[in-house]
Amino acid sequence: MNSIDLIKESEKAEGTVLDLLIKNGCSNEDLLNVSSMLQTIYMCGFEVGKRCVVE
Repeated sequence: MNSIDLIKESEKAEGTVLDLLIKNGCSNEDLLNVSSMLQTIYMCGFEVGKRCVVE
């Protein structure tokens, strides 16, 4: 998987999680908190994993 595909897959996963939360009636504050956490997890994972990804 190249870095562009990895970014696209991560964005898709975040969208799926947020869609599920919206469908289950989570508040906007909760959605913002989850989105922030997912972005942090993604960025940490990307920084660690980018050495293993072929560009």
